[in-house]
Amino acid sequence: MTTRNILFNGLVLGSLLAGMASCIKKYDNPAEGTMGAATYIYAVREAYRGSEITLSPSTLGGASQIQGVVISDATAGNTEPGLFFIQQTVASANQVGDITRGIALRMSSGNVTWKTGDSLRINVDGMKLDRINGRLTISGVTDDRVTKLAENRTPLVRYANLAMLNVMMPEYESSLVAVHADVKDYAAGVLFGGERTLSDNTGPQFGLVTRNEAAFAGAQTPINAQFTGIPGYFNASGKDTAGAKRILQLRNINDTAFLSGAIYSNFPENFEYPDASAKSSYNVTATANNIDLASGNWKLQQAILGNTVIRDKYNLPGKQCIRMQQNLTTSGYVQMNFDVTEGASKVTVFYGKYYTDPSSTFRLEYSVNGGTTWVNVAPNVSYMPDRGSLQATFRVNVTGNVRFRINKLGLGASSSTVFNGRLCLEDIVVYKKL
Repeated sequence: MTTRNILFNGLVLGSLLAGMASCIKKYDNPAEGTMGAATYIYAVREAYRGSEITLSPSTLGGASQIQGVVISDATAGNTEPGLFFIQQTVASANQVGDITRGIALRMSSGNVTWKTGDSLRINVDGMKLDRINGRLTISGVTDDRVTKLAENRTPLVRYANLAMLNVMMPEYESSLVAVHADVKDYAAGVLFGGERTLSDNTGPQFGLVTRNEAAFAGAQTPINAQFTGIPGYFNASGKDTAGAKRILQLRNINDTAFLSGAIYSNFPENFEYPDASAKSSYNVTATANNIDLASGNWKLQQAILGNTVIRDKYNLPGKQCIRMQQNLTTSGYVQMNFDVTEGASKVTVFYGKYYTDPSSTFRLEYSVNGGTTWVNVAPNVSYMPDRGSLQATFRVNVTGNVRFRINKLGLGASSSTVFNGRLCLEDIVVYKKL
């Protein structure tokens, strides 16, 4: 089974926000209703300059309201009483992708009664915006300032790795994200309650924080899972982000999925080494298209190392990825020429179309006999967004020595009925057998 997950591609986002403002079209999935005096959550976040401000039309460009979808779950107990989070996605015509931002809100008193998926419009005139223990928060929310516009909306989940979260925290803070990561302090009997350490071998580590009051605090943690939650900063002794911990908080126990064994130590393969010039031709017969990458020797048949900004779908802070050829009548391969030795329970990969190319079709395959024969893992993957990337998660159950490859199918030249554009691949990860 394959799960495709939408990933917002944040390439050079900071420098493009100003240009995006003129391209904004409408909400993608959150609150409905006439904008009128409402502004965007990303504009509220941009208004903060390091010290407390009072929100008003004079500080918000004439606006006094915000809109968004509730992404927190007050009933599960893993957010402080009186605290909740909303998220908003604004559609943009820019090639980078749509703009998604979240914000924390604190009630003046009382409990949060709004549920996950409620679409809200909030009059923030006179409320305070500041960082509280590191988290950017709007304080002073009262029931009479909130209008519920709709229910049961499905908030967007963006898929990332910890390196992406680390370098793009201003874009991801207080929104809904999902990461595949190891619980580094895992052991039999280790529970969610408190702070666990998450690592995915991309560099930084995050704290997986669960309040003792959370309904799932007494549940045992997995070795590895896809964790869906709300990232943020925590500064116990001040409000600044400098020196603050970077944390992820689950909403409820259902925010763990795709449980697996730990990530192999030489993964993810992020295709950052060697330089793109080392494989700049799709078909290098002199070397049989074999090349040494950071994780080992791979075959890049009808594939190059691509590093064109925006057009190639690589994940920050990286600078290159795989780009596979278009219009082929035979398969192209991104293939491990080595085995991992402790079996496998899961494989993940980010993927997307190259620039404005049509989509293409690929599948994951594995070999347990050194590459002599290959077995198809799951149904073919062919859905691709016009912009940004997706993440595919493949469940596998293989013991002993095994290697994997991506097979981009040779469907022929693209036409009105055939879609066979260039394909970008990034951050392939293999997970040990449970």
